[in-house]
Amino acid sequence: MTIEDTLEGDVKIICPTGKLDTLTAKTFEAHLQSCVEDGNGPLLVDMSGVDYVTSFGLRSILIVAKKLAPFGRKFILFATNPSVMDVLRVSGFLKIVTVAENQDAAFDMAGLSQTASSDP
Repeated sequence: MTIEDTLEGDVKIICPTGKLDTLTAKTFEAHLQSCVEDGNGPLLVDMSGVDYVTSFGLRSILIVAKKLAPFGRKFILFATNPSVMDVLRVSGFLKIVTVAENQDAAFDMAGLSQTASSDP
């Protein structure tokens, strides 16, 4: 798995690519935790590059979601492929984590304006 961060205005978007499984979940979790510690806004994760998620990956997502909840910070996954969405649905994670269809919807759910955060 590779993880790149991009900026959309002032908002950091985490972009993992590959499988989120036993071998990569700890790296993914550590990266998300460093993003939690470095900022105070919403945490948006572009899941379009993730093609496979196991229970270890779900555990990493859960840990970060629980860490953000007491502070009222939003944690939003977006652009999940159908197989990953099925795993989230079957596991009950759609009740725990917010999932948006695309980046625009994620910004809306986070209460952010994508055009307002972009440079003129």
